[in-house]
Amino acid sequence: MSELVIAGRKRRGPQARRRIALPNGDYLEPRDVFADETLGVCDRTVARMKLPTTYIGAVAYVLHNESLTIVATGIKRAPMPSRRKAARPPR
Repeated sequence: MSELVIAGRKRRGPQARRRIALPNGDYLEPRDVFADETLGVCDRTVARMKLPTTYIGAVAYVLHNESLTIVATGIKRAPMPSRRKAARPPR
């Protein structure tokens, strides 16, 4: 079988970005992957949320668990509609 990667050479072109595990149990995840897979929005929307971002090799990474907490605390529920008062009989 032929090997796809020759020993000592790196593959050219875009590489799959992977998560970076941290000692505290959290992990750094590429912001575009976090936006698409976790939140279901585009990367630009997440960038506007101003989540704490770290750049490694020109790739934006966010802390997964901390970012989820920040997004969850920013969610506001719509107020419940007020109930109508009982109609008064005419005088």
